[in-house]
Amino acid sequence: MTEKRSKSNKKFMLLSAIGIFMVVDHHTFTALNLFGDYIPYNSFFMPMFVFISGYFNKVDSDTNLLQFTWKKIKTLLFPYVGISALVFIIQLLMNLFKTGSFVPYPSGYLLYMLERIVTCGSPFALVTPMWFVITLFSLLLVYAVLKKLLGKIWNSYIMFAIFCALHLITVYLAKTLMPETIHFILLPLKVLFFLPFLELGIIYRKHLEEKHTKLKVGWKICILVTLLIFNMIRTLYLPTAYDVAFDTIDELAGFTSPYIVTPLISSVIGITFWLTISDLLEKPLAESKFINYMSCNTFWIMGLHITFFNIFNCILMMISKVIAPLPYFSIETFLETEWYFWEINPNVKLAYLVIGIMGPLGVKWIYDNLCGLVKKSKTS
Repeated sequence: MTEKRSKSNKKFMLLSAIGIFMVVDHHTFTALNLFGDYIPYNSFFMPMFVFISGYFNKVDSDTNLLQFTWKKIKTLLFPYVGISALVFIIQLLMNLFKTGSFVPYPSGYLLYMLERIVTCGSPFALVTPMWFVITLFSLLLVYAVLKKLLGKIWNSYIMFAIFCALHLITVYLAKTLMPETIHFILLPLKVLFFLPFLELGIIYRKHLEEKHTKLKVGWKICILVTLLIFNMIRTLYLPTAYDVAFDTIDELAGFTSPYIVTPLISSVIGITFWLTISDLLEKPLAESKFINYMSCNTFWIMGLHITFFNIFNCILMMISKVIAPLPYFSIETFLETEWYFWEINPNVKLAYLVIGIMGPLGVKWIYDNLCGLVKKSKTS
């Protein structure tokens, strides 16, 4: 889990940093909302993370599946368990602070958390964004098995078309079936939903990246403008402008567009838009140590930013109780939900955004330095 490396692929370093920034910004209910009025975060950012994983995915018919699985367990599931356990302990301490006593968990709560892990993907509210880790792990394993079996005859364009068809079927089922009907098949459905974006990352690396990179700046700006205009035109054909997006993807419950193809089109537009911006910003931001560190530690930010929102709220609650009541800060609402935000001023969202990014990175920095000290003591 130690990440002090410097990423060599600066374009994708930027893209992953942009992606995790959007995750945190989205969970503050958009403090900055970068181009979000035209290309909403929730119309592409989780497929974009899968696209990034696909870009770096090198599995083929010669891949050792046992070694590949073990590698993904170490890089995905172990950190998932570690961060979830850390947040669970923090949650216990916050509950003690908020209520003055340890709140006992009901009988069967462990089984409830295990059920949530294999369905929606996250065991409890503070680590809700971690649903993506379980989905990504399952997605990579399914893809590796398919590539192992079909690698000799694999054609990325044909498989992309097949995956798109499965994606559309998944959206149709999610829109038509009752939530309780699909609850226990959420994970396989999410795998089918994300498969085309994994293949798209491979197609980009093998066939499109060189052409995309060689485009002149003027043409890249034309791409950005065209995508923005196209998305604005799309909203004219939808009941509401936000129908281009899809919320609560962890539950496959946020497809409000009447067209099942909307999530696929929206995702490709968003990925292309921000991939092009990353390409344009690659040279001026390539040596940014902060962006590199942020990109290397997206896992920590994803897993801990909701916790830091709540730590900040605990501080505000203490001020409100001990010093003076803070205007518009509702202690009662905060005690009821982990998704409470102080709404005295829209600019306060910026504080949550900064804390949601810098808090997890600070924890990771401490972790890195402790690991360095332990390693140094062993070698001395």
